[in-house]
Amino acid sequence: MRGRPESPPGGRVLRQGITDGSERARPRRPSRPSVSQNRKGPPVTTTIRRLPAVTARVTAALPGALTGVLATALLAGCGTPDPAGGAASPAPVAASPATTVETPLTSEATPSPEATQTPGSALSATPDETGAAKPSAGTNAADVVFARQMVPHHLQALELARLAQTRAGDPWVGEFAAKVATARDTDIRTFKDWLDMWGAEPLPRDHAMPGMQKRAEIEALAKLNGSSFDRKYVTLMIEHDNGAIKLARAEQAGGAFEGAKALAVATVTSLGAEVKELKKYRALLD
Repeated sequence: MRGRPESPPGGRVLRQGITDGSERARPRRPSRPSVSQNRKGPPVTTTIRRLPAVTARVTAALPGALTGVLATALLAGCGTPDPAGGAASPAPVAASPATTVETPLTSEATPSPEATQTPGSALSATPDETGAAKPSAGTNAADVVFARQMVPHHLQALELARLAQTRAGDPWVGEFAAKVATARDTDIRTFKDWLDMWGAEPLPRDHAMPGMQKRAEIEALAKLNGSSFDRKYVTLMIEHDNGAIKLARAEQAGGAFEGAKALAVATVTSLGAEVKELKKYRALLD
């Protein structure tokens, strides 16, 4: 039988954990086991399975959050600095863009006379079934008739001039014909512009008018050469010019369009001078 240990001085037995003879030390609390030691697989596995759902919720919330952050940054950057050096005051928030409806201009400005006169004054006419135009303000029927007549009349003068340039015997006749061709071509363009403006058409090329030569006369002229051609050409041109002068004087007397009346005056003057030249030349041939 073992004997009890001897009592230390003071009569108390020293046990493990006693720091002195009168007090006991507090027992140590067992340390908590680590998560890796105590947690088992199922809880961790459950947490991993929930990650996709959490990620989806976070991803869905990102656009709205980013939009708010960007809007705040833009408003802060657009602030107007305080002249006194203080913090920038935020710029007013722009309202939603309103739909802009462009209203087409339905009212037409009244055109000025200068913008519509080509030439002279603004004219409009509606051709009837025969090609004639119904004159409006600034022109009358005499103006339209004059232009319709002069186009084919001058075209015949061009035809005679082309024959003279290849069949004339005297150089003077060829030079005269070249001048006639240049002058008539310019007038024809002017008359056609007016007819287009008035909505009218020229008369047919074989229409009977003062000074117009018959087709048989022109065909006979085309068979001549030299001096015989010169004489025939001069005779036909005197008759042709006199007919054009007659038409121009009718426009002077009854026309209303200033442009046509002015051209009629010029026609009487220029063709009258041509007739005088032709008569002088014919006198030399006799």
